[in-house]
Amino acid sequence: MKRHRIEAVMLRHFYEARRNADRITDMVYWPVLDIIVWGFFTIYLTNSNRIRPDIVSFLLGATILWGLFFAFQRDMAVGFLDELWSRNLINLFSTPLGVSEYMTGLILVNLLKAMVGMSAAALIAWAAYSFNIFPLLLVFLPFIASLIFFALALGVLVTGMIFRFTTRIQGLAWSFAGLLQPVSCVFYPLKSLPRGLRAVAWMLPTTHAFEGMRQLLGGQGFSLRHLGWAMGLDALYFCLAVLVFRRVFESARTRGLLVKLE
Repeated sequence: MKRHRIEAVMLRHFYEARRNADRITDMVYWPVLDIIVWGFFTIYLTNSNRIRPDIVSFLLGATILWGLFFAFQRDMAVGFLDELWSRNLINLFSTPLGVSEYMTGLILVNLLKAMVGMSAAALIAWAAYSFNIFPLLLVFLPFIASLIFFALALGVLVTGMIFRFTTRIQGLAWSFAGLLQPVSCVFYPLKSLPRGLRAVAWMLPTTHAFEGMRQLLGGQGFSLRHLGWAMGLDALYFCLAVLVFRRVFESARTRGLLVKLE
């Protein structure tokens, strides 16, 4: 991989963001809106004296970190869709730019965008609801890395599916992560799910990440078990996503379908 090609991919997206207000809005609008809504909900619960104080930390912390996961997965797929919408895909891959270089540049750009959104939500939570997640980020870092890794795998998989089925399924870029949220145990523990869904939830890295973070916030210590499961599943799903993407991309390029994707 060549560094200057990766930097060129990043510059392409920075230039677009500078000229396109929608890209700036997407970075901060939904994370901030989510934290405002959940913040008001925690105020209601606190005033009703029906919950333990640490539940507020669970809910606001989960909202911030789910926003990071969702934004990174969404932007990975939408970044590729941008090339299709602007009919720029054939221009990119008619150059010496490699797939790995393109994907690396896209990953770095979207990681930065997701961090901006998470920081905006965290600042709102701190200023408006007196919840400061920043001191906890270092402790949460292994689980945050797991969320990012899984979001990357989903983004690569959705991109591969768009190569295969074209923009007819582009809605998955925004909805795929949302489909997993009910069984990812973001706002409630694994034991809250029906028995039939617990096995499904156990096979998701997101479940282990949020379960592990809840244990930390509840003063139960760091869970190596949940971290091990999360990282192992991340590696499995990432390898599968890359294999699918590689196979679909090479097939599309060999058959001359890159110019026909719409």
